[in-house]
Amino acid sequence: MRDIVLSQCLPWPLAPPCDLRFLAGLPFAPETPPLRFVLLFAALFLAAPLSAQGIQQTKGDYQDKFRQLDEVLPAPNTYRNASGAPGHEYWQQKVDYDIKATLDEPRRRLSARGTVRYTNNSPDSLPWLWMQLDQNIFRRDSMAELTDVFGGPGRRGPKVTAGTGGEPSKLSTDELRRQQAMADNDYGYDITAVTLNGAALPHTIVGTLMRIDLPKALAPGETVEFAMEWAFAIVEEDAVVARSGYEHFPDDPRQGGNDIPWHAWR
Repeated sequence: MRDIVLSQCLPWPLAPPCDLRFLAGLPFAPETPPLRFVLLFAALFLAAPLSAQGIQQTKGDYQDKFRQLDEVLPAPNTYRNASGAPGHEYWQQKVDYDIKATLDEPRRRLSARGTVRYTNNSPDSLPWLWMQLDQNIFRRDSMAELTDVFGGPGRRGPKVTAGTGGEPSKLSTDELRRQQAMADNDYGYDITAVTLNGAALPHTIVGTLMRIDLPKALAPGETVEFAMEWAFAIVEEDAVVARSGYEHFPDDPRQGGNDIPWHAWR
């Protein structure tokens, strides 16, 4: 029986035959191209300028219009389908908080104690838990402060200019105010207790992260409840240039002005 050609993508010299016969399991044999076509292709190839090269097919070359989109659109899986919606094995951890806080208004300091109820909905056992300590970014020994370059690029805050040639370094009065606020206050969390059923839980703080080591790994579906006590000085947002803290309004009718806290929990 003669083979039935269903489709052919490119002429043979450009790419291997892509007849649908092969995909459909039908008898398949590569076809021999006509001699005149081979000669024509050779002539065109030799006549083309050598400098006309396409963009390399690499994930690092973002000018390539036909690159793989792994870095932009990850392959769909059981946790996240191709549309980005949760898949049938999607999971999310659950955390409940019960916090009692006290505001020391004259000192602009917040003290609190609370319990954290953590439910492990993941398929893995967790030997430890991580907590985010955003306020620690304002500590004098924080990575943000220690790596800050005077007048460096990407710096968020009051304007400073590094000297170049005959131009001296410059800093604004807002920068002086920020430096004074950082020197006068001890910002960052002061965590005084982390306990489980009254017993202290080992914990390690590195920058804005705290790792809490559990007595035993938290299995999938299990819940652990532990207690914490902490305090921190609320930053003056306008002075420190933060995304949380309080803002002072000296012209408020109240004696001494008025402080309006916002996002102070962050």
